[in-house]
Amino acid sequence: MNPGHLLSWVAFLAALAAGLGFLAAAGGRDQGWRIGRAVFIGQWVALLAAVAFLWSILFGHRFEYQYVASYSSKAMPGHYIYAALWGGQEGTFLLWAFVTATLGLVLMRVKHELIRPAMFFLNLPLVLLGLVTVMRGPFLMFPAGQVPLDGQGLNPLLQDPWMTIHPPVLFTGFSSLVVPYALGMAALLKRRYDEWIPVALPWVVFSTAILATGFIMGGVWAYKVLGWGGYWGWDPVENGSFIPWLSNIALLHGLLVQRVTGSLRKTNFFLAITSYVLVLYASFLTRSGVLADFSVHSFANLGLTGFLLSFLGVAAALGYGMWIWRLRDIPGPKDVLGSFSRESMMWLGQLVFLLMCALVTVGMSAPLITKLFGPPSNVQTSYYNLVNAPLAIAMGLLLGIAPLMRWRKQDANALVRAAVPSVVVGLAVAAAAAFLGVRKPMPLGILFGAGFALASNVVVTFRGFKAGWKHGLPYLSHLGVSVLLIGVISSSGYGVSEQVQLPRGEEREVLGYKMRYEGVLAGDRGQDRVVVAVSAPGRSFKATPALYWSEFNQGYMKKPYIARYAEYDLYISPLEMVGEGDRRDQGNGVWFKMGESKKIGGVTWTFNSFLPEMGEVIRITALMTAEMNGRTVPVQPVLEIDRGAGKMNHKPAYLPGGQTVNIVSADPNTQSVQVELPGMAETKKSDILAVEVSTKPLINFVWIGSIIMLGAAFLTVYRRVLDLKKLAPST
Repeated sequence: MNPGHLLSWVAFLAALAAGLGFLAAAGGRDQGWRIGRAVFIGQWVALLAAVAFLWSILFGHRFEYQYVASYSSKAMPGHYIYAALWGGQEGTFLLWAFVTATLGLVLMRVKHELIRPAMFFLNLPLVLLGLVTVMRGPFLMFPAGQVPLDGQGLNPLLQDPWMTIHPPVLFTGFSSLVVPYALGMAALLKRRYDEWIPVALPWVVFSTAILATGFIMGGVWAYKVLGWGGYWGWDPVENGSFIPWLSNIALLHGLLVQRVTGSLRKTNFFLAITSYVLVLYASFLTRSGVLADFSVHSFANLGLTGFLLSFLGVAAALGYGMWIWRLRDIPGPKDVLGSFSRESMMWLGQLVFLLMCALVTVGMSAPLITKLFGPPSNVQTSYYNLVNAPLAIAMGLLLGIAPLMRWRKQDANALVRAAVPSVVVGLAVAAAAAFLGVRKPMPLGILFGAGFALASNVVVTFRGFKAGWKHGLPYLSHLGVSVLLIGVISSSGYGVSEQVQLPRGEEREVLGYKMRYEGVLAGDRGQDRVVVAVSAPGRSFKATPALYWSEFNQGYMKKPYIARYAEYDLYISPLEMVGEGDRRDQGNGVWFKMGESKKIGGVTWTFNSFLPEMGEVIRITALMTAEMNGRTVPVQPVLEIDRGAGKMNHKPAYLPGGQTVNIVSADPNTQSVQVELPGMAETKKSDILAVEVSTKPLINFVWIGSIIMLGAAFLTVYRRVLDLKKLAPST
């Protein structure tokens, strides 16, 4: 057994033992708590060692491990090898378990009567995650004689600094939702229907903040890497992180209402359970292969569908079963929820978030639902915009109204007087938008609601900070959301866009800018960039969007160039080299023996080795390098031989600039290969670059609003931790 498997087994068995110890502790046995705590720490150590071992084999290029061969290569930079740990499904299960165990260590340090039973419920997912890492972890090895000489590497689209931090942040948010679930279950078990609020609030706020950080990071990555100009595409997998966040936001506001008025007890327990169940449901959709044809982010099916459904079923049955069992026992509030008060507005806010959550869940589940009645299909992006636009208006209005109101009972005349200035600002924002070209009712309604909420929360934020730094934070977060909404509406629907062809050396005018294509700038690892000179009155720069061939994707990779200004971004996205022709006949090629180098056409070519894959279709990859323009470029042409059909298929390797290298023949007996190389004959090429140029008005409002919202949220976590420490018994 290899060390990775051994550590996986240790972690799994420790999770089982810790669960038994915590179960005994929940029944009042101190010895069970001591045992469970010690074994849980041992489980964390085993998971830490497994993570460290996986990183060691990734950095050591141990290609005998299937995971290492699938998600890394010798040519990958170190910071992307580091990120390969969560590049595949098996690695993310290990990461999920490790983060959950780490959160458990933090929770065990909290002094509260509900921690002991809560640890049993927190440990339960670790048992299930431990089982999957034992069944299908990242430590499977190739049979002897089938070890590749190099790995496939990481998808070039994922080789971006944001993607080295986005997945672990998102997984921390996913994992953290188990804590409110566990605390809610413990409170139901022990009939402590109000006592769980102080200990749960810091975790609920933390989950809200860290999940939002994760999918905002993903939005930044999409905007600057994918080249389509958007930051949120309503992709089913993107929505997988969004729906538990919406449910958790509803829980956060519900707990605040319960703390002040005693209302919404039953609702809050339901939401704590639902938030974590949605995490598991999203994981099932993402990892079962259900969405493989509908999302570029979806994982392939590893045969774990039954396990994922069981995981989901256990958490849902246990959670909702406990909730139903205690439903009649949970006391109602002393006073009915005020019909016109701050808590009634917050309750309406809960309904808005839950409706958003339900409608987005239905949309992302469309392939699963339609599969019951025929071929699976997905909803269009317009569905999400259609159903969420009215709810966005309601959210903006509630964000503005609720902070102006009092708890339990509000005087209507006083509210009107307080709201008039904010209404005027909202109308001014909508009028300005209409003047600038916004004509549709829904965007105008959202902008009015966002402007109203912005003005309202500016006033209340200053008032809160005057009373103390803690009191202004919630309204500062609302202020950030308002700015974010204005940026989303402005940048996503009201920019201008134009496609243009740029012949090399000729100037074209696009959206008031003069542009001239000047050629190709060689990049590291063959990731070349095209150079476009851009000028306008008072502005002049060289745009260098990326456009290069990727062997991994067998297609051209395109990354935009973004020129940032205060009022908008100028977004330049390459489309293609127009009219690029097919490769002409280049003769019979050149023979190389293994290790041999030859200089042809000013380029030094070296044949290093074969990478054979045997089967019904024999796949031979020639591992070569080309020394050109002062750098060494990896070259890996492929020859496929279909023995059943008696056919050969040539898959060329593409060089910077679009030239190709093909295998003509290979002789395993002499360890030699015959290849067609550039320079042996002419290649038909075009020097016309097609680009799409667009503007993103007020896109900075998206990033500024996000920063304000997240900054306030993390400060609120700190505030809630301080509140909890004040309530903790002295030791």
